[in-house]
Amino acid sequence: MNRIHHLASATLAALILSLVAGCSTEDPMESFDAVLSSKSPAVLDQPVSTAMTITPESTGTLDLSWSAAKYGDKIPVTYTLVISRGGSEKRIEFPVLTGARQISIPLQQLNKRLVTELEMEGDTPDKVSVMVEALPLADKGNDHALETYRTTSAPLELTITPFLATVRPDLYFLVGDLSGRDGAPGWNEKNNEHLFFADDNSALTYHYYGYLKAGAAFKIFPEASIGAWKNILGLKDGKLDMSGDNIELPAGSPAGYYRITLTVNRGKLDPAQATISFTPIDVLSKPTFDKIGIIGTAGIDWDHDLLLEQSKTEPHLWIGRGIVLKEGEFKLRANAAWSTNWGGQEKEKFPTDFGIAEGGENWKVTAKEAGTYDVYFNDLTGNYFINKLDK
Repeated sequence: MNRIHHLASATLAALILSLVAGCSTEDPMESFDAVLSSKSPAVLDQPVSTAMTITPESTGTLDLSWSAAKYGDKIPVTYTLVISRGGSEKRIEFPVLTGARQISIPLQQLNKRLVTELEMEGDTPDKVSVMVEALPLADKGNDHALETYRTTSAPLELTITPFLATVRPDLYFLVGDLSGRDGAPGWNEKNNEHLFFADDNSALTYHYYGYLKAGAAFKIFPEASIGAWKNILGLKDGKLDMSGDNIELPAGSPAGYYRITLTVNRGKLDPAQATISFTPIDVLSKPTFDKIGIIGTAGIDWDHDLLLEQSKTEPHLWIGRGIVLKEGEFKLRANAAWSTNWGGQEKEKFPTDFGIAEGGENWKVTAKEAGTYDVYFNDLTGNYFINKLDK
């Protein structure tokens, strides 16, 4: 994942030469060096507070801003926010849009990266250093120049208390008459096919993405209720309730693809605190695949796909039950070809629990992580859930 947005070298050369107009006898590269060597780093603005506690209920963002790094008045700059922990070489990076000098990081996303990548302990305050790295935009192949002219702001120290999710988020499933497709499981209390994916930026929010026919009706089964008609969520007086009627697509809503959003409380489910909403989504540009599989040494090998099963109701939902993953590496790919494939984000660990596949890195399974897993994957969004069974 490249964090630097590049201008064509000719554009940068024009900017440099415009600064040294009238000096036609000078070497352009000497002019380049002369201008960029007079650099000064960005300066982080003091945030409202330098101490924060993140909980599963936190919904805000960490907001940071900084003054511009200087490389001459006409040379654009790209920034990366870096957070590191004292006594460790590990760091997490947050790329910033070209030209922007501020960033808002959702606290749930920040918590996940602090715990998994910086290995911070839950419920324990710890100090981190925040810095802004700046680079002048230059030709992609000019790596030496980019490193030479990198500047780093003075560190800003924050004290953060993250939370550690000792157990994965709860699971919720749709059970009912969703699409009307032949062979669909429908009202089967053992149907754990239509999974809500946990939102990566909120510990209290879940989404289901899929096709709903006009008049679709269903109920929401917590994981513990699968296999029995008890403690399931329906609607009563417009609110979610354990004794409620079927949940239906709002009257007059056409058949089509929807995002169903479920918000809950952490811990014991309190229906009075839960809400549900429907949002139409456009999938016209999304292909429908014949097959999706795990490819790599963690599955079979790099020549043979370990296939997932397509949902009987939703063609964009894929499920692998009792998948054996060995020590090794893997990716997901469509139609046994490399034209469409999914991997992890840069530096991401092996993806147990929920996440979004949006990068191109191989996932690495260690000997300790090898085992039997259930795998859910939605190719519309890249959402996945990978749950180890033999813990």
